[in-house]
Amino acid sequence: MAIAMTVVLYVQTPDVEFDYLKGSALLTVIGFIAASLAYRVQRSSLGETSFIPYLSALVLYPSWTVVVLVGVGSAAAEIRRRKLGIKLVFNVAQFVLAAACASLIYVMLGGKPLAGEDASFNPLPHSTAVIAFLLVNTFAVAAAIGLADGKSIIKTWYEGNAAGFVYDIVLIPFVFGFARAYHDWGIWGAAPLLALVVGLRFTYQSKHQLETTNRELLELFVHTVEFRDPYTSGHSQRVSRYSRIIAKAVGRSSKEIARIEIAGMLHDVGKIHEIFAPILSKPGRLTPEERAIMELHPIKSAELVAKLSEFTDIIPSVRHHHENWDGTGYPDRLAGHDIPLGSRIIMFADTIDAMTTDRPYRKALTEVEVRAELQKYRGSQFDPHICDALLSSPEYHQIFVPADESRSSLSFTQIFERARRPKTPT
Repeated sequence: MAIAMTVVLYVQTPDVEFDYLKGSALLTVIGFIAASLAYRVQRSSLGETSFIPYLSALVLYPSWTVVVLVGVGSAAAEIRRRKLGIKLVFNVAQFVLAAACASLIYVMLGGKPLAGEDASFNPLPHSTAVIAFLLVNTFAVAAAIGLADGKSIIKTWYEGNAAGFVYDIVLIPFVFGFARAYHDWGIWGAAPLLALVVGLRFTYQSKHQLETTNRELLELFVHTVEFRDPYTSGHSQRVSRYSRIIAKAVGRSSKEIARIEIAGMLHDVGKIHEIFAPILSKPGRLTPEERAIMELHPIKSAELVAKLSEFTDIIPSVRHHHENWDGTGYPDRLAGHDIPLGSRIIMFADTIDAMTTDRPYRKALTEVEVRAELQKYRGSQFDPHICDALLSSPEYHQIFVPADESRSSLSFTQIFERARRPKTPT
């Protein structure tokens, strides 16, 4: 697709204006620098700001030659990061495809090269070209993931990009501004863009490092709690992951999913309280008095979470994660929709983890056996609407896939291999 769109652009604008090409070449070099300064967002993914100078280069001179330069710059950055094979091809191709589509739309809507005599801002071609670049770039990744998971590409794109896309639209005047700065001041006009690219890189990196550090501190705290109970090692991490999957299956927004995921991580932190220590280490069955004490742990967990100002909104989800749909749960015997949605989701995740973990008195249940148990207690322990949505969703199977095989850790090679794999009938 990238090659085909570049050929179409060549047919539309075959001539090369070498005087125009100089500025675009400089901006693509800045794009390469930005790509080389990519910062780590997750263990398996990077973030970068190279699309800003690449877009400015295309606005300065919308030509097939600039698209080729964008491809060369992105390929050089991928090679510098030691990426080879299908991953390199995919990453370069998505940039080239987005650049070619943006340039073609820019030309077809009457946009003129800013490197020429007319350097005025033309809202329609400028804005549409930037939006087209961003859409094609993000849809390419959504298509790969959607094919791998057998899901709607549009839904996959929406879940991963809709929230941030509005903010990306703000780039429209900046893209034009940097292209115009080069037109008016030459190489000195490109200096602010280089400074912005470097500044954004370190700002975004610091932001993500802070978020990662906060997350890891939470995980460390949760691990400390779980050391008290020999049968719950990794329990909170699994409940957090299952909560995310279930929230996604019932169609919650990305923001809601993130908060429910955190609530799942922190749902049992109250067990660090000293009153639970002798009970957690007890090997036999609990007495009624001991069980009554253990039923205080959601309250203690909510009290601890309340000490973190960032998490005040998830306190109800933590406090009520043991409430049953029919009102027989604890600590407050809430029923039905009076139970916070996050708590109802964590109830599923918490119970599924208990069922799928080996215990001294039984082996872990299988995926089919868990389905039967959820259906059995639908409407009594579990929200029937969530139960139906979860069991009918393809996300349900993801609960039983080991965490290290989840999509977040797949390389593009694995994604395409999975996309080509024949689907097994359910």
